[in-house]
Amino acid sequence: MSRPAPLPNGLPTAFTTRDALAAGVSRERLRRADLRAPRWGVRTTTDAASLAGLPPWEAAETRHLEAAASERLRLGGRACFSHVTAAIVHGMPLRSERLHPATLHVSVRIEAADARRRRTGVVVHPTLGGGDVLLVRGLPVTSALQTWADLSSILGLDELIEIGDWLVQRQHPLASIDDLRLAVVRHAGRHGVPRLRAALELVRPRTDSLRETQVRLILVRAGLPEPVVNASVRDRVGRHVKWGDLVYERERVLVEYDGGQHRTDERQYAKDADDIERLVLDGWVIVRLRKEHLRAPDAIAARVRAALQRR
Repeated sequence: MSRPAPLPNGLPTAFTTRDALAAGVSRERLRRADLRAPRWGVRTTTDAASLAGLPPWEAAETRHLEAAASERLRLGGRACFSHVTAAIVHGMPLRSERLHPATLHVSVRIEAADARRRRTGVVVHPTLGGGDVLLVRGLPVTSALQTWADLSSILGLDELIEIGDWLVQRQHPLASIDDLRLAVVRHAGRHGVPRLRAALELVRPRTDSLRETQVRLILVRAGLPEPVVNASVRDRVGRHVKWGDLVYERERVLVEYDGGQHRTDERQYAKDADDIERLVLDGWVIVRLRKEHLRAPDAIAARVRAALQRR
């Protein structure tokens, strides 16, 4: 089969067949395998081959974003993406089962909601006001704080905590704890607000990863003291050695999650190993965890409890 003809430069990555035909693209060209049809009457330039090489979660996320880009062509001026779709656009940590590309979430002004409620594959959420709407990745979405609050009607408690931690993360925070408190107040009276309040109580700033949040919750729910997130770990004379994932400073116990990300950077991996050895020689107890350990939360709690009891 011959190579597909190039598309006109003026067409975006997601476009309607009507616009393509008007731009001189033939119907035969619109049926070629390098284009996908996430919605009737819509084509995108992300082909199946490019998705095949991605991890499953990333492929699902890409398909959802692709579907959102195509749906944007139909959005009215009073509508924006919200809830799970907005979370994906913002890059929030979501569990893989939330990434289904066949369901998009849209919020509209309450007087316009009924007109859009029956759109196949689109969940319409009426809203009382315009709210905070931003343009992210070229898509109109609710703000990160509004998205977190809206998700309380869909997600479980731990998922809300994980996203809350992500919002107030250490390196590139999008919000402060006070911002989250204000978002909860603004959400009063809405579905899910009790769960949102409960999540806020367990959100901690300075987290670097989803796994840190998950391990912290395991330890707290096992009745253990709450560790400090990403605290400075120091030797006996007070010199900073490293930033620890979850730190019990008084007991000199450090819980580290090894996500494997440093193994691709030999210099960083060697430095981390040297820092851990220095801390062990200085009397620290190190509990190292990996992804597979999360399948047995009771075992994680038992290891940390044993380490604390030895101090």
